Amino acid sequence: MKKITEYLKFDKNQRFIYGIGLILWVFLWIQDFKYITNENFFRIYLWQVIIPIVLLIGQLIFNNKTIWITLVAYVSLYSLWIIWNIIELDILIDIQRDYSPRPFWTFEKIMNWVIMILILLVTNWTVWKVKPTEIKKNDTQ
Repeated sequence: MKKITEYLKFDKNQRFIYGIGLILWVFLWIQDFKYITNENFFRIYLWQVIIPIVLLIGQLIFNNKTIWITLVAYVSLYSLWIIWNIIELDILIDIQRDYSPRPFWTFEKIMNWVIMILILLVTNWTVWKVKPTEIKKNDTQ
């Protein structure tokens, strides 16, 4: 674990991680780009896709603490929003229904929750650990 943390301290490695994050984010939303132009009051899809893309591009180019703090806040709030949706949409709605044609929590549903939460934890940990540091003159990595 210490080797990974040391590896993430180098500027080039951090930029590489942000580039991978940008590619994964675009790949994750590629099927839903058609919804960006949907008419809704808050244009939630526009903000949900564009803000992380802008932040990741900013970190890829500048790699400074201000953008990093904004990115950490966004990833944390996004993670809390996902967890809230899991609780509200999957758990609370299932508990309050009047009939029970199938069990509330199937193995597949629990595995999906566990996988989503693990992905969120790894993402939050990675973003936290790629905190920009002062570029050293002998940073040859």
